[in-house]
Amino acid sequence: QIGRQTAETSDDEKLQEDMPRALSLTETASKQLAEAAHSLKENPSSVPARKMLITGARGILEGVSDLLLTFDESEVRRIVAVCTSVLEYLSVSDVIEQMPDLATFIQNLTPGLTGMSKLIDQRQKELSNPVHAAKLLEHSDYVKKSVPMLISAVKVFCSLKGADRPTDDAVASRKWVVEQMSDSLKELIRILQLTSSRDDIVQGDFEEMLARMTGKEGKEAVEKYFRSNFQKAQAFLGRMDPAEAEAGIALIQKTLADARTLANDLEAADRDEVLKQVSELDRMMAELEKLRAEGKLDTPEGRALGKKIAAELEKLEKIMQRAIVKRVARDFADPTGPAKQMAAAALADASVANRVEIFRAKANQFRDHAENATRTALQVAQSGGLADEQATMAIMVSSKKIQNLVPQLEGASRMVLENPNNEAAVEHMEMIKQEYCEEMNRLRELVDQSTNSVEFLRVSEESIAQEIEAAKAAARAGDGKKAMALTAMVAKRAKRVLDIARAEAENSEDPQFVERVTTAAGHLAQSVGPMAASCKQFAANPKDTALREKFEASADKVSSAVTNVRTVVEEYHAPPRPPTPPPPVVEETPEETLPEPIEEEEAMCELIALPEESSGPALPILEAARDLHEEATKWSIKDNSLIAVTRKMAQQMAEMGRLFNSSGDPQSRKELINLAKAIALSTNDVIRLAKSTAEACTDRRLKQTLLQLVDRLPTISTQLRIISTVKASHSGRADARADREASETLVLNAQNLMKSTKEVVQAAQAATLKLRPGSAAELMWRRRD
Repeated sequence: QIGRQTAETSDDEKLQEDMPRALSLTETASKQLAEAAHSLKENPSSVPARKMLITGARGILEGVSDLLLTFDESEVRRIVAVCTSVLEYLSVSDVIEQMPDLATFIQNLTPGLTGMSKLIDQRQKELSNPVHAAKLLEHSDYVKKSVPMLISAVKVFCSLKGADRPTDDAVASRKWVVEQMSDSLKELIRILQLTSSRDDIVQGDFEEMLARMTGKEGKEAVEKYFRSNFQKAQAFLGRMDPAEAEAGIALIQKTLADARTLANDLEAADRDEVLKQVSELDRMMAELEKLRAEGKLDTPEGRALGKKIAAELEKLEKIMQRAIVKRVARDFADPTGPAKQMAAAALADASVANRVEIFRAKANQFRDHAENATRTALQVAQSGGLADEQATMAIMVSSKKIQNLVPQLEGASRMVLENPNNEAAVEHMEMIKQEYCEEMNRLRELVDQSTNSVEFLRVSEESIAQEIEAAKAAARAGDGKKAMALTAMVAKRAKRVLDIARAEAENSEDPQFVERVTTAAGHLAQSVGPMAASCKQFAANPKDTALREKFEASADKVSSAVTNVRTVVEEYHAPPRPPTPPPPVVEETPEETLPEPIEEEEAMCELIALPEESSGPALPILEAARDLHEEATKWSIKDNSLIAVTRKMAQQMAEMGRLFNSSGDPQSRKELINLAKAIALSTNDVIRLAKSTAEACTDRRLKQTLLQLVDRLPTISTQLRIISTVKASHSGRADARADREASETLVLNAQNLMKSTKEVVQAAQAATLKLRPGSAAELMWRRRD
């Protein structure tokens, strides 16, 4: 009844076409179900009635599903129509030349935007996929946020047009705002029309962005960003398996090539250090190639060389990470300063000498700084230090926004420079400057979160110490101007140290650390002002020895305060000391508390064997199981239940892979289903142990990362059980297509489960370093090697 009324009253022709068919299917199924129930009541053993009951039940499910889908698609078309009308109306802004026309434009645009926002907000609440919902809100909010900027750009154009002034920058600004709003509206329409419930629906756009920003093919770029070549190379060097030699050596060579590429953007000293280390590794790789040619890879000599190369690779990684941290400290010391200085130069009074030349110099500095900052941010993403793809995506998106805003802010500032009394131009510049500064600060926060805090503080401490010594030298030479410039740089770096200290305090749930780091940061904050003031006093009286000594003493206090902040944070992040061994127990230890026997430990560490064939439908499952197993075998199972269950889970998945090709046999089908159930139980154990660790972790970021990773496991595990049952039911049957589809889905699911579990293990190990003292969730992480 409701379905028919909906179809009759709707203007949606597609709904009117599809709804009756879905209603008919549901009605027919309902009649079958009722007839089957009646027949079974008279004859409970009737085979035809049972078949009709199943057919009717299936028909009702399909019919109701079709009804809901038909209505949902109609709702989507309705929202898309509203978004399309807003998108089409935006083009009207191109022909507005007078303020009354602008008022009419705003009056007509507002109802459509308001209605669209309400519909989008309601729609995102109904979506089961959080990624889709978040993207809808993000683009809807951006469109709303951009309206004042569009109005501002049109106002500037109208004011310049009316005064018969050049309008090129105003036209460019208006065009840019409309393009940005149009892109978001098109993305809203695209996401609304998606039918897949998978999280990776934005992956295509991500790969395209990576390709544009790195000059690489999307797939290669994604691999570069999301895979740690260092870790894969280390895994090969630890095994030295001749069967993997070709791929392993190629991987190391690609890693070295990537290092050379990244080195090109580093400072001279850092670049030379990286290239020197790469050259040493090139020499060692030539030796490895020689041993491979002689068939001596899996020998004591080959394994010894492998360990040396692994150590040198680790050294290279540390060198590169430190070099990138130095760039972060340099390029984000004053992230918004150049933009503010350019805007101030544009606002300078017309009577100021060399006003235009000063503006051009500040604009050049602004462009250079933005380029350096975004390049450094991308290096942070490329370096492989990020926890997940979302963090990388956030840096990519933020960097792209900044790159787009740079010419807009420069153009808006130039309009102010050329039209100093134009209030609309000033308002527009300030609006774009605010958006630029907000985005640059957001990028700084993202980079800070993805950068090793301790390493950043060490680099900052060294730079501040060097600049303070240089400032002292300048003061002794009577150069107050140079001392002032160096002191200003020290103050900026000190502010960044305070940013990190505050972030560390906000991220921690350890009250003692929070108190210590807050106190240290307070002392630093209190010391910066006196240093700047005493330097200013000295610069005004450069021959006054007492003032110079006062400045030097105040600068030393800043240096000491920075060191104190670094020490507190470094001690907090230092690995915990190993527990003191318990005293020997005289009485006999109960059997159930005995440590795992060495034999069991070694048996669980036996490498999962891959088939001799280099391909085959089961190979991806076995490779995924082996990858998880290798991660788990890095650690001892003694006092670590998570590692024990993870190894067991990897071996269960490997067994499932071996059954994959023989699941047409009835016994194999049964074993496949039972293995899926066993893996689900193991997954539950992983979830329980990981959640226990997360709840005891005092580091909010580590806790959040672990919980987010754990939240994926129940769904994947449930899917595995269902897909395994489907695969078993189709194996050996006539429906080859259904069997193939079930096989492909099972492979993807198995890979996803192994990958997600590996990430949980890594996140749990990191979270264990920050557990509350005496926590019952504590797991002992002892490296086997």
